[in-house]
Amino acid sequence: MLRSLYSGVSGLINHQMKMDIIGNNIANINTVGYKGGRINFSEALNQTLSNSTPGRGTGYINPMQVGLGMKTASIENIFTQGNLENTGVITDMALEGEGFFVLNSTSGDYYTRAGQFYFNADGKLVNQRGLAVQGWLVNDDTNSVGFGAGNMSDIVIDPNLISEAVESENVWLSGNLNAGLETVAEVWNMGSALTESGANATGATLLNNLEQVSTPYVAGDTIVISGTDSDGTSVSATYTYAAGDTVQDLADAISSAYSGATATIADGKIVLTDDVAGDSSTSISLSNGTGNTGSITLPNYVNTVPGVTGTSRTSVVVYDSLGGSHNVIVDFTKTTTDGRWTWEASTSGDETITSGSTGTITFNEAGVMTSFLYDGGVDKLTLDPGNGADSMGITIHAETGTDYSGISQFDSLSTLNVREQDGRATGSLVGITIGYDGAIAGSFDNGAIDQIAKVALAKFKNTGGLSDLGDGIYQESLASGNVEIQDLEIGDPTAIISGSLEMSNVDLSKEFTEMITTQRGFQASAKVITTADQILDELIRLKR
Repeated sequence: MLRSLYSGVSGLINHQMKMDIIGNNIANINTVGYKGGRINFSEALNQTLSNSTPGRGTGYINPMQVGLGMKTASIENIFTQGNLENTGVITDMALEGEGFFVLNSTSGDYYTRAGQFYFNADGKLVNQRGLAVQGWLVNDDTNSVGFGAGNMSDIVIDPNLISEAVESENVWLSGNLNAGLETVAEVWNMGSALTESGANATGATLLNNLEQVSTPYVAGDTIVISGTDSDGTSVSATYTYAAGDTVQDLADAISSAYSGATATIADGKIVLTDDVAGDSSTSISLSNGTGNTGSITLPNYVNTVPGVTGTSRTSVVVYDSLGGSHNVIVDFTKTTTDGRWTWEASTSGDETITSGSTGTITFNEAGVMTSFLYDGGVDKLTLDPGNGADSMGITIHAETGTDYSGISQFDSLSTLNVREQDGRATGSLVGITIGYDGAIAGSFDNGAIDQIAKVALAKFKNTGGLSDLGDGIYQESLASGNVEIQDLEIGDPTAIISGSLEMSNVDLSKEFTEMITTQRGFQASAKVITTADQILDELIRLKR
């Protein structure tokens, strides 16, 4: 009879323990990263009344055993995936899949799935208890030896971290140069023709035979030539008449007065044409000199063909070894030869281009670039920054490639631009991002995005064997097996979700159901005790 009493007591004790587990699960329904507990019961030792014995026939008599109640076989945490909650805090991390974050204190490593992390005043990534999150700082040493448990360390990011300057070495051009652009020379023409006997004068016509002569010139009379040259230089010259001079002599005097233009005779007019096609500042006027005996009515000049340069311009900011910026301007000028342009690079500051500042670019009849050449037999533009930085060698790329369009020449609007350059200034850290593989990348105000660190992942062969230390922290045990440290890669079964936290995996409906069955089990065990007590009471009453 006492066996039934103790069996009932074991039921009370162990169902009470199960109720403790259920109560703890429900209490942690909103605890980040909490993994619900589960208790497993097993039958207690049996008392054997008789062993199996041979029967009178060919069979055997079964053994007779009486159970002694029940006991707790194990209490374990269930590491199923919890739902993810979006927090928007970059340093909050949730694990989607198996594994744990690694934490470290002076007493050793610990493990958690509660990713409520933040950077403390020292720039160290820690959890709510101040334990340092473990991973790897990405640098040349780490890249050479790889990511492993042996070189794992605290993740520390200095808020004053800078991105080093990178010297520009390449500039990629793209866009279109307008094939319809024309480069023409400026032309100044007399407003009316010089005539002789009703016909247009020629170069051989004597000046005094012109119908425009009101009083014949005498030796020593002058014509004043004034204006500006093509480059804007002021022109002021004097033609002195000699007996027998012709219209050609006057034209030659005009040519001599200008260094960038030449005078010719056409249809009775002295025409002044720039020697080099393009934008021009040329102007001209002729007038009789003061004190002349003779007088000629000289026609006014008219700009019949303005000088135009077919150009397209782009600019790019490049960076020297010290991170200093320099503005390089590249002008493309269309020549009179089809498909051929010249280019010239210049700067707008104190820097100096020492070589490779000019060249040519040519296109075939389909508008495809066929050559991009530097003058002087060089293959790059050399620039002296003028601030103590190293001399820069910059290669200008204009060819068509797979990763950029290059330069074309079609009869459409010029769209020349610099697609890319590979240098950058020194940059300050402005923010971080955390990838699915745990890679922490820093964003800098110079446009650079560099990987700074990587979060480590720990796995165990038996997660249920971990020792629960509270606060969502676990410790390795003999049952869990040795820890395996991994560095995640994109596409792995486990991913780190930044800006989210893993919620508790407790199912409230299941816990309430377990609570009901636990209560019933406790009540039934209590009923066993009261019933056994009543039987004992009746047994005692037999003496009365």
